[in-house]
Parts: sequence; C-alpha cells; structure tokens
Amino acid sequence: MVTVPAAPHAAVPAGTEAPLVDHASLVLRAGRLGPVLPHMGWILRVSGHVPRDLLAAEAVRLARRPYGLGRRVRPRRIPGARRHWRVDPTPPPVALREGPLTPAAVRRWLDEELARPLDPERGDGWRLSAAHADDGDSVVLLVVHHLYGTVAGALRASAPHDDPAPWHGTTEARFVPGARFGLRHELDALGERLQLGLGGAARAARDALRRPPAPTPAPGPGPAPLRPAAGRDRTRRRPAPGRSAAILTCPADEWDAAAAARGGTGNTLLAALTANLVRRGRVARGGDVGRPVRLVLPIDLGDDAVGARREGASGPRATMVTASVVLPGGAPHHGDLAPARRWMKAAFAAEAATAPPVRGVGDLTRLLPEALTVRVAERAALAFDACATNPGALPASVACLGDHRPRAVAALGFPIGLDLIAALSRTPEQVSVAVVADAGRIGGADVHAWLGDELAAWGLPDRRW
Repeated sequence: MVTVPAAPHAAVPAGTEAPLVDHASLVLRAGRLGPVLPHMGWILRVSGHVPRDLLAAEAVRLARRPYGLGRRVRPRRIPGARRHWRVDPTPPPVALREGPLTPAAVRRWLDEELARPLDPERGDGWRLSAAHADDGDSVVLLVVHHLYGTVAGALRASAPHDDPAPWHGTTEARFVPGARFGLRHELDALGERLQLGLGGAARAARDALRRPPAPTPAPGPGPAPLRPAAGRDRTRRRPAPGRSAAILTCPADEWDAAAAARGGTGNTLLAALTANLVRRGRVARGGDVGRPVRLVLPIDLGDDAVGARREGASGPRATMVTASVVLPGGAPHHGDLAPARRWMKAAFAAEAATAPPVRGVGDLTRLLPEALTVRVAERAALAFDACATNPGALPASVACLGDHRPRAVAALGFPIGLDLIAALSRTPEQVSVAVVADAGRIGGADVHAWLGDELAAWGLPDRRW
C-alpha cells in the first residue's frame, strides 16, 4: 500500500455502472449461507505505530480506484437478473486497535478481524484495520470480498497508476463514463440468462456423450501418484464462522534451500507443509489419520515450462494453473520431497494441456436456484482437504504505507469448504506463508503452535508473527 493524493479518476465518475461477471451472484449468495466467508486479503507488518489519520487516508486512496476497491454492488430489482457494479469512492470506516498488544493479543485481534463477514451489496465489501504491537510495529490488514476479483488483480488495480483500464482478476468489464443500467437492461439480462441456460443444458448433454475418455498418463520413475480416498471423511466437523490464522516470514534463500535439500521446490515445500497441518488436524480431532491428503493447488508457475496451454484451462493468467495432488496420510512428513515434486509437476502439466470442461455445464447452472448451486459447489469442495496457493510475486504497490516501511507482507486466502488454506507470498528477499483455518474444522487447535513445530522440523528459522 502506498499513500498518495486521493484524486478520483475523471474518466470514471461516481455512479458509473458496469455489469458483474457471470455467476458473480453465486459469490454473494455463498457469503450469506452459513459460515462461508468468500474473502481474500493482504497483511503488512510495518515499523512504527500507524496513526488513524494515515490509515483513513489509505482507505480513501483505495476507494478512489474504480477497478480496485472503489465500487459496490447495486441491488437488482428483478429476481434472476444480473447485478451491476457502481463506482463509489466512499471508503468504509477504518478500525484501529491501539494497544500496545502482546503477540498473543495481536493474534486474537487477527482472528477476530478475519471472522467478520463482508457484503458489497448490503454493507461494506472491504475493511481496512490495524493493531499496534508492543514491539513498536503495526500490523495492517485489508480483507476484501472475493467478488472484487483475485488478490493479485485487486492489488494491481489498487496501485497508484494513471491507467483506469480494467484488469484481469477484477471487474473483467469496462466502466463506460455515465453508463447506467435500468429496468430494461435487467429484463434483457434475465432473458439472456434463460436462453443461455437452455442452450447450456443441450450442450452439456451433447458434449458429455462426445467427450473422449481421459488419456492414461505414462508411468514415470518413482512411486506412482496416489488416488483420492473413496467417500467422504465422516470425521470432519461442520464449518464454523471462526477463523484461526498463523503467519511466518522466512528469507527466500533459506526457504528455497530447505526445499532443494530434500529434492523439492518452494511450491513443493508449501504443499508438504500444508499437508502436515491437515495431518495434525486429523490427530487433534481423532480422525482417520491414514486417509490420503488431497490438496487443491492454485499456483502461479511464472516461467516454469508446463507444456502448451489450451484456451479454457483454469487460471486468471497464462501462468496460473490450478491442479490437485494427493499425498500420503499418516504422521507429519518432513523427508524426501522428490515424489511430491514429480506428482505436482505431472498434475500441472496435465491441467495446463487439458481441454476445457464440458462447455454447457456452466450455462446450465443459470437455470438452477442460486442457493442450490452454492450447495452443490460446497459439496464438491468437500473432496479436498486443504488448499496450498502461490499467487505469484507481490506487486510493488504494497511496498510501504506512508513513511512506514514494511518488515513483511503476506497474501491471505480463506478456506471455503476446506480445513485450511496456506498462501505463499514472495518478494525478492522474503517468503511469507499465511495459514487461515476454519476453527470448526480443526476443533479450536492452535495453528500458530503447529506452524512453529513445522518450522523446527524443516530446519527453518522461527519467524512467526
């Protein structure tokens, strides 16, 4: 975050509207059903105690970026019609816990902040808060509803640049100055939804019959990839509204060296650490310890070669690949990473070359009630235990907050139907890993202590926040 004069974009005046992307209503509805929090964010640890006026100035600056956070959702008037973004440069109130707070008190404050629901249609879509630590630092937290896009997209669109164009991972649509969407536009959108839904049902049936079977991968060296366990894990507890977080910061060269010493990469080490937290959670709740661990992996591979990508492969950018991997169950594992590295590389390469899924399914869901579609998606998420994500290098826009220089910065993900999510953030000098767990799924266990045990086992310095 960089505090600069907060002048709005003259090219995009307040009140201008743009349509939401398809299925955005599902993200809103998900946050209103039970304990699901479809959020994301980033957190900084900066030197010095940040004053309230500086925090408020940063909120004003963020609210002046229409493709960043300077927008909110306009309620629809016709059920089933498409919602719209409306440019709104009014920031939500900031929150400051002055303290000074002990490390344990800072962690309790963080857990409380992460559990606050957001709603960009009925309330605030984002929240900027900070706490003063007793070591002289400030912890600055920005939590954003996922309707605003991805962490990488929102960060870049919130940067103090002069280009007001839409960004990948934000609106995916352009604000046309003065554009408004009245009742006729909502009726047209409803008709389009019905037309696409009926067409999607026909395509889904036709494509399902024509879809060729998936090719069987050729066997490679080392142990064969594991298969997911059959059936659901009946020992998993129900999701809860509470969130439990733990954050570490490590010199980038030490993180990479620890991974390389065991035959892995930084992403392999992230996946292994995440799997170990799942294993510890099973022990804590008396679950099926031997059950394989299934992870979903949204990873920005950068310049890594993953084979030719076809149009429609998942991921908001050409280098972003979402795959899955199955790792062994049992006790936490801190040894050879080479098998996991091979399995992950094969999964990334397979996903990058995979043809798009059945084309009609997405359109078919337009005919279903939103609540039903959300429930189906939640049940699909139960097939995974956790998420290990690396959204790529953080942009320079999070480099400072006024005169307060950051000692560390981390991206945050939120578990949706999962036990936990671990997000890796990288700068040239540092690697940060932020773990956010569903407090109900882990039974109120101490994730901060688990992370300390993991650091010791991997031979990494204990630099937990």
